[in-house]
Parts: sequence; C-alpha cells; structure tokens
Amino acid sequence: MKFFRDLISTVLGLIIGGLAGFGIERYGHHIFTAYKDVPNITEPQAFAAFIETLPTGAFLMLLLAHTTGTMISAYLASLFSGHTQRIPALAVGSLMIAGSIRNSILIPHPVWYQLSDVLICIPAAFLGHHIYVKTTQNLNARQSQNL
Repeated sequence: MKFFRDLISTVLGLIIGGLAGFGIERYGHHIFTAYKDVPNITEPQAFAAFIETLPTGAFLMLLLAHTTGTMISAYLASLFSGHTQRIPALAVGSLMIAGSIRNSILIPHPVWYQLSDVLICIPAAFLGHHIYVKTTQNLNARQSQNL
C-alpha cells in the first residue's frame, strides 16, 4: 500500500511541479525576444543554429524553471506521500535527471547548461523535501503549543 501511495504521490508531484516549471519557462519566452522566431524542432540544423543565438539569460531562466519545478515536485510528492521519508523526493530527482539527460541528447545546449541542468536535480529535490519536513515540523509544533 505504501508503495502505491509513494508512486501516486511522485506522479502527482511531477505533474503539478512540471506545470509550475513549464509556467516559469513560458514566462522566460516572453522576456527574451529571441524566442519570437523559433524554428521547427524537426529541422535539427535550424534549431541548433537557433539555440546558439540564445543569450545566457535564457539558459539561466531555463535552469530556474527546471530547479523550481523539481523543488515543487519533490515538495508535493513528499506532502502527498504522508510521511517524511525521502523516497518520493529521490524518485522525483531521479526522473528529472533522466529528463535532463534526454533533453541534452535531443536538443543541443551549451555544455555548461547541460551539466548544470543534470547536477541541480538531486539538490533541488532534497531542498523541496527539506522544506516539506521543516514545514511539517513547524505546523506540528504550533499545534502542540495550542493544545
């Protein structure tokens, strides 16, 4: 039973956190004018040339989106699981690493971005879980003080 709750918690956390990360990424597309003429991704040479024209700030915004999405996903996976073990958060971090690696293979990015995107996943997942644990402890402490 706990396995299925952790599995569902991880999936729900990934969906909701992924939507949050996607929202931040879309906001970045509105900030940077380079995104106005995005070529079709099915044309690899044109898309690779487009990626090379993106400013560093666009990649930093992508890192912010991925980091925030991972943190929110891990926080929610931990929250929905109903316990303070790290398993759902680690599952989120591992799946985000897999997604980052897949993204790096399919879409050419600068090497610094590829490394950062992969390396930030587990720390972001741990931070999301840590925020959940601290929030739970604070709420429990307040409830016990009010009794």
